[in-house]
Parts: sequence; C-alpha cells; structure tokens
Amino acid sequence: MSNRSFSTTNYQKVTLAYFKEKFLYDLKAGFITAVVALPLAIAFAIASGVPPIMGLYTAVIAGILGSLLGGSKFSITGPTGAMTVIILASVSKHGLEGLLVAGFLAGVIQVFFGIIKLGQFIKFIPFPIVSGFTAGIGAIIFIGQISNALGLTISSKEHVWQTLIEIVRNLSQANFLAIIFTIFTVLCLILLPKLFSKVKFLKNVPPSVIPLILSTAAVIVLGLDIPQVGEIPSGLPSFQLISINFELVKNVLPAALTIALLGIIEALLCAVVCDGMTNTKHGSNKELIGQGICNLVLPFFGGIPSTAAIARSAVNIREGAKTRVAGIIHGIFLLLILLFFAPIAQYIPRSFLAGILMVVSVKMINIHEFKTIIKISHLESTVLFITFLLTIFTDLVFAVEVGMILAIFLVFIRLTNIINITSMKDYQPHEKINALVYTHPSLKEKVSIYTIHGPFFFGAMNLFDKKTNEHISIRKPITLLRMKYVTFIDSTGLVRLIDFIQERQKKGIVVLLVGPNLGVKKILNSNKEFASLVKQEFIFENTPEALDYVEKNLSSLTKK
Repeated sequence: MSNRSFSTTNYQKVTLAYFKEKFLYDLKAGFITAVVALPLAIAFAIASGVPPIMGLYTAVIAGILGSLLGGSKFSITGPTGAMTVIILASVSKHGLEGLLVAGFLAGVIQVFFGIIKLGQFIKFIPFPIVSGFTAGIGAIIFIGQISNALGLTISSKEHVWQTLIEIVRNLSQANFLAIIFTIFTVLCLILLPKLFSKVKFLKNVPPSVIPLILSTAAVIVLGLDIPQVGEIPSGLPSFQLISINFELVKNVLPAALTIALLGIIEALLCAVVCDGMTNTKHGSNKELIGQGICNLVLPFFGGIPSTAAIARSAVNIREGAKTRVAGIIHGIFLLLILLFFAPIAQYIPRSFLAGILMVVSVKMINIHEFKTIIKISHLESTVLFITFLLTIFTDLVFAVEVGMILAIFLVFIRLTNIINITSMKDYQPHEKINALVYTHPSLKEKVSIYTIHGPFFFGAMNLFDKKTNEHISIRKPITLLRMKYVTFIDSTGLVRLIDFIQERQKKGIVVLLVGPNLGVKKILNSNKEFASLVKQEFIFENTPEALDYVEKNLSSLTKK
C-alpha cells in the first residue's frame, strides 16, 4: 500500500471516529453558544454606534475563522464588550470608514506580534491595569445603556458625561414599557440560572432566550411602541474594498494600536480560562495570528473589530464542546439565523439588549478583584484606580497609553524594591562571611565586602552608590564585590560597575568579583573596557576561594 493511500485511509478513520464520538457534543455546544451569542452580537453593535448587522457579520466571520485558525481550541471569537468603547470612540472621531481602517491595522499589528512571538510577553501586563481597564469599560457600557433601558432615543456620544447630560435632558420622555422590559430581562438573567439548574430538561437552556422570545413576541403581537433594533438585512455579507490613505492611517493608528492590545489581552486571558476549564494548553502566538487574521478580513465584509469572548467560550465548554469544530458550528448557526430569521430580529426591543449589556457590564466590574488588590498593596491600588478613572473619564486610547506607562513604572518600582546591597557591618558576627574574615585579623583590616542582591540595573545605582560610599574614609585596600545573587546586569549597571572599579583603582584599591552567574559573566567579559580593568584571576566562583587568594597574596595586592 502506498503512503498516499495509507494517509487517506487513516484520515477516513479519524473522521469517522470524530463523527461517532465527538460531533454531537460539538453540535450541541455550537448551537447553544450561537443562541447566547445572537443577542450579544446585536447588542454590542448597537453599543458601538454601528448598525446591528455589523455585529452579526462579525460574530459569523470571526466565529468561524477564530476557531479554525486560533491557538485555543475552545475560544469563541466575536464582538465583545471591551471593544465597544474604543469602537464607539473611533466611529465618533473618524467615522465608519476610519473604524474599518483601524480594525484592519489592528489585525496587521496582531499578526505581526504573533509572528515575532510576543504572545507570551503580553500576559505579563500587571493585573491592576487589566482589572482597571476592564472595570472602566464595564462602567462606560453600563452608563451607555441607561438611555436604551429608559426607552430614550439618544445618539451615541464619545464621553460618558456627555451621555449622562443627554439622558438628564430627555428624562421626561422615558418609556415606561421599556423600563419594564429592562427590569424583566435583568431579573431573568439573575434568577433563571439558579432555577434552570434544578430542572433537568432546562439545564441547557440559555437564560437570555426567555426574555428574548417573550419581549420580541410582545412587540410583534401587541404592536408595542418602544425602541427596537430596526431593519436587519438578510443574506450573506458582501465583499467591499476599504479606502486606505496616509492621512487616515495616521489619524486612526493610536486607535488601531489600542484595539490590537485590548484584543490581544482579552484573547489570551480567554485562552488561559479555557485551558483551566479543559486542562489543555493554548498556543499564544498562534492565537494572536488567528485573531489578527479575523481583524484583517472583517473590514472587507462590513465587520467590526473582534476578539475572543470569555463568557461565550465558557458556555461552549460547559455545553460539552470537544474540539474547535464547536466554534465553527456556532458561526454556521449564526449565519443560518441571519439568512432565515433576520426579519424577526428587527423587532427585538433595545431595552432587552440594554438589560443584557447591563448585566454583562456589572460582571466586568469585579469587586472581589478590587478588594484583593487594595488589601495587597497601596501602590497597586493607586495604579488600579488611576487606570479605572482614566478609562471612564478620558478616551480609551489615552487610558491605554497611561496604563502602559504605569505598567513600566510598576515593574521598575517592584525591581527597585527587591534590590538589597549589604556590607560587612550588615552581617551578624556569627554569619559565615564574618566568620571567614574575622578568623584572619589581617583580612579584617584589609578587606571590604559588599553583596548585591537582585538585578543590577539603573534602578539600583542610587542604593549601590550609597552603600559603597558610606565607609569611603576607611579606604581598605581590597574590595570584594559578591555578585552571586545578581540576576541580571543592564548597560547602566555595567557602566557604573566599570566606573566603580576605576574609582577604586585610582585610590590604590583592588576590586575582586565573586560568583557572577554565567549570563552576567558573559556580559562582563564581552566588554573590552571591563576586560582591561579586571583580570580573569580576580573573578572567583565563591567567597572562601577569593579570601584564600587574598590571604596568600596579601602583600602583593596591597602594593598595587
């Protein structure tokens, strides 16, 4: 049998096994996830200030491509709450054309990040910043939905205070029925999950289905006069070119970068959650490339920027998904709904969608996370609240920029706090180093010992100078610099070390280095200036070895 026929037979066996063992699980999970995703896709589009159909196109295309190409088997990709705020701001500033270009550029950035393998590094953004962004976005979504919850028809505003002012101005026009529908939807989403979990045949029914069916039916049958979704064209999305010019690219680039970063953070967080629920391991760089391809394709079919959605992915897993095919099936079901039920979807009350988004937004403001961060650190609490308030009261691009600066400062402060430089006076008499030195009275009077703990980088220089200069008047002729605990050394640290050695040598002091790790030693030896200052025989593996050398060569060392 040829290799080709063997491969074909093997493929047929795998396919047959899949349909026998896993397909029905994926079919069920895909269908229920689609039912959950339908109102969210419409709601997120409306909250983003774009036509509802764009949300559905996004859910279909990103749902299929994200599952097919992503690095997480169970993540469900589509429009999300986190994206609505930046999308709304982009539409307000640059129009729909600008949004499509921003989405395309975000896709380019995400694919590039995936290709150069930055996926694993994005996950190290400090938790207070992620939590602050998420909570701030949740607050903006909630405020933005108050008008729909009250049945008011107010055009989308860029800032929350503008939205609140408009709501207060038009409060007298509130629709009582819309308020009832909103409250009913919220109560269903809060109470039905507990009730359904106790009834066997209702366990798999998404709670949002009940208010969706009842509220839409009430509008159609009773002809209720409340704001509705409006016309949703049925049919497949059509291909359309987007207009790209240098001026527009320059204007939307900050928004594109924000969309890319938010999408990356949410997608990777979602992948981690999915891994925890299924005991699997995602490919972070592959996930970035998959998400990037989604955002590259979507603008050409009238879609808005997308990313992986934690809530829908969790539904997909809870409903028994076995493979990534479940996500593809979810996209296909949404497409079928779009093709055959779009005329009915136009009657969905906006107050129902407002109720859904209000519940989603409240869950984004995780009070437990806030309490945890506040208890752990005042510094992290400050970062959390600055990020939270900037997200709400400034535009999201600025909040992201400040957040990233705060992240850098947070890392810097953390690194600085773990640095410690000790001298002989810091050791207790019984400690090993003092025991080694004090057993040789001649060494006690001749040797200064400094131990560096932590990274020797620009943030450590002030502490290093303070410690090494505090006993400068003693001028012992030999200095041992213990570097066993130095995790890394940067260019500033290297230059300062060279300066320190030169300063000591001018005063006739010999500097010996003890225990640098392989990485640090490699950096030191690669520098010609350092190599000319410090002989290899003056670099030791451990302190006893260095002290033995000093004792044996004390007379020659002290004459240098």
